[in-house]
Order: sequence, then C-alpha cells, then structure tokens
Amino acid sequence: MKFDRPPVHRMVARPVGLVLLVVTATLVLTGLVELIFALVGGLQDQALLSTLPLFLSAPLSALMGAGCLAWARPVPRGLSMDRGEASVAVTAIWLLLGVVGGLPLVLGAGTPPADAFFEAVSGFTTTGATIYGDIEHTLTEPLVLWRAVMHWLGGMGIVVLFVAIFPNIGVSGKHMFRSEVPAVTSEGLRPRITETSMALYRLYLGLTVFCGLGLWALGMGPHDALVHAFGTLSTGGFSSRDASIAAFASPPIEWFTAVMMLVSGVNFGLYYALVRTRKPRLLWRSAEFRAYVAIVVVTTLFLTGSLLELHQGDLLVTLRHAFFRVGTSLTSTGFGIDDHKTYPPLALALTIGLMFVGGCAGSTAGGIKVARVIILFQTAIAQIRRSVRPGVVHVVKVDGRPVEKPVLLEVASFFFIFMGSLAVFTLLISILDGVPVATSAGAVLSALSNMGPAPFYLDADNYAGYSPTAKVLFSLAMVMGRLEFFTVLSLLLPEVWRR
Repeated sequence: MKFDRPPVHRMVARPVGLVLLVVTATLVLTGLVELIFALVGGLQDQALLSTLPLFLSAPLSALMGAGCLAWARPVPRGLSMDRGEASVAVTAIWLLLGVVGGLPLVLGAGTPPADAFFEAVSGFTTTGATIYGDIEHTLTEPLVLWRAVMHWLGGMGIVVLFVAIFPNIGVSGKHMFRSEVPAVTSEGLRPRITETSMALYRLYLGLTVFCGLGLWALGMGPHDALVHAFGTLSTGGFSSRDASIAAFASPPIEWFTAVMMLVSGVNFGLYYALVRTRKPRLLWRSAEFRAYVAIVVVTTLFLTGSLLELHQGDLLVTLRHAFFRVGTSLTSTGFGIDDHKTYPPLALALTIGLMFVGGCAGSTAGGIKVARVIILFQTAIAQIRRSVRPGVVHVVKVDGRPVEKPVLLEVASFFFIFMGSLAVFTLLISILDGVPVATSAGAVLSALSNMGPAPFYLDADNYAGYSPTAKVLFSLAMVMGRLEFFTVLSLLLPEVWRR
C-alpha cells in the first residue's frame, strides 16, 4: 500500500521524542548517583533537597518526549527518514537538548532561561563556555554533575547513543549517524551503524572509567574525579572548581589530565581498529595521527620556549604548563592551570592557532580537524605547483590513497563556511553588544570550535556579560560547530521541507 509522505515535522517527531526520553532517564540516573554520594557522605536534608531540580526536570522532559511521540503517530510504521529529514531531526534534537538540559539550572540555581539554554548547549556540544563566574557557590553538587553528564552525553554524541539504544530505526539511523558524525574515518569499524555506535560507546565508556579511576588515585575526591573524567573524555572542560584543574595544585593530576585530553583527541575509529587487530602500527599508518603527534610535539616545544621567562626559567614547570595548554587547546577541552591573558604574543598566537586546528576526525574534539588541515595544506601546495607547471597532474594523497574531488570540495567548502560563519557571527555580536571586534571574534571562535574559554575576554573568563540575544547566537554557533555546519545549513534549502 502506498502512503503519501507525511510532513517533515511528523517524520522527525519520533526520534526527537525518543531522545528526550533517554535524557529523562539520564536526569533520574544523575539524581540517583548524587543520592548515593549523599548516603556515603552522611545523609543530610540539604543533600536530598539539592537533587530535587533533577527529579523535577525529569517529568517535564518526559512530557515533551511523550508529546513528540504522540505527534508522530500518523507516520506509517517502517517509513524511514531521508537525509534531509535526518538533518532536521538531529538539529532539532540538539536545540531541544538546550531546553531540557537547562531546566535543572533554572529550577535549582535560578538561572535565567537564556543563560540556562546557553549553558546546556555549551554542555551538550562539549564547548565548555559558561555563564557562571562562581561555580562553587552558585551550583550544588547535583547541578555540577549534571553539567558534566551533559558533556559526556554530547561528547560521543547523543544521537550516536540513540542509534545504539534503538537499533530498529534502520536507514534513518544511518542518516542520523552521518548527520551528526560526518568526520568519522572508519577503518576497522563494523559495517552496521548500530554495531559501530555500540563499539564507539564501549571504548568511550572504558576510557572514561580509566580516567576517573586515575584521577581518583592521584588525589581527587570521587565526585571531582567523576566530573573531570566526564569533562576530559568528552573534551568539554566543565569543572567543579572555579580555578579548574589548577584548584587541585597537583602536577601528577595535570600531567595525567593533559595526556587523557590528547588521547580523547584521536580518532576513535583508530582505537577500535587497534582493539580488534591488536596491531599498534595501525595508529602510525594514519597520516592524521602522525600530524597530530607532530603538532603536539612542535607546539609544546615552542610554547615551552615562549613561557620559560614567565615561569622564572623553571624548565620542568614550564614544560608541564606548555604541554597542558597544548592538550586543552588542541582538543578544545578548555581546562586550565594558568591564565593565558598573561601569555606573551607568540604563546597566545599558538594557542589561537590550536583552537582553529582542533583534534582528529572521529574524535570528541572540536575545531577544523587535523585531517582537513592536511588536505587543505596539500591542496594549496598542489595549486602552487600547478601555477609553475600547469601540464603536470598533482594528486592530493592521504595515507597513500588519492583524495577524491568531492572530498576536496567538501573540505574547501567547510573551511569557507567556518571562516564565513566566524566573520558573520563576529559582526553580529559586535553590533548587538557593542563589544570590540577582537573580543567578539575570540568568543565566536570559542563557540564555533567548541573550545570554551575565549582568548579575548569581555570582562571575566565567562559569557555572563553578553546579552540574552548574543547568548542565543553563541548557542547556535556552538550547535553549528558541533554538527560541522552542513547538517544545520541544509535546513535553509527549500527541498528539505518540500513534499
């Protein structure tokens, strides 16, 4: 029997509703975890009351999810979404996550709705930008953990988790997976999207547990270790302390966190191939991985030299700070152990450059991605050679294989859209809030690259001083950067909505 295809909003309502129900369960689970911490630490009325915002937000989230499922009922069973509908679904999910994720902040901390939406989008997109200037006195432990949980869910991707939990969505799952994770290079990954999703999450969970246990063993309390493990593996950067990692004043914690941030910036597809084949050489065969390691080594050395005077010539301390700064900036995590406002010009320029580059494709890191930088560099070299010898064919290769023209076009388009978005959002923020262009550009770069701390502050190391409209624009920029632009911008095409 042939059906007329339902409107787009009905097609996307079911996956949106199911994801909201997953978030509902997560809200409840986070509240229960906090009750366990309260029981272990000696049950107090205040500890019980502090979990209420999570438990009160859960039914509101469930109601929204149930409403979406009810709205989707006219859609015939077995009808799958096409690519355009998948883009609408993924974008809608990420924007609604900002609404649902912000509910506990509104209920528990009295945060204004625009600020709570910004904070939740920043959490789920693993940007790590915040509107809170005094976390330790503004947010209760359950809210601090919820911010970290948003990071962790968003790190590998809430849609990837959804595809893993609900394997019966078929072709729709494939389109949604690719709409959210367009940069996964999948050597060694299983052909089925559901198996791929589960494989990625098992690796992600395993590394998170390892990181949490490591931080606990090095001296963090269990709650702090859990929060920072979530923030590290997701490369998000929300901390339980105002001073971030510096609050623990522990060089071993700083070294370990820096290493784990860099581990999180590697393509998870390579890790899965490594686990399956047990051949470490697979890592080094990847041109992107080699370039990633080279960037870490070279920029660490340059930063060490640049910051040596700042640390009174202490080489080991300077190396630790430089290595941590490279790890937190290249992977777009945003944790800090020092104030980069005190950096000399060369060190600050290197930091901003790392924010542009980002981590590897298929990692939890943001930025342009190392793979794209490699292709852009090789394409530029090829064009320079063609200008001298136009008759010679210069092929761009990665990992010994020629890069096809559609991929070259995608990379060039991505770079153009990234830089164009940076310019447009910078202009809008400067006009709306009357801030200097450099300040606006730094804040927008932080949002687009999902970095977190902006290189040029407004007044403080947070976004509280911006207007509600500007915060909504920053939130849109964070979602665009997280979904790598094409998924969101495709919604502007009439054919996505046409029936």
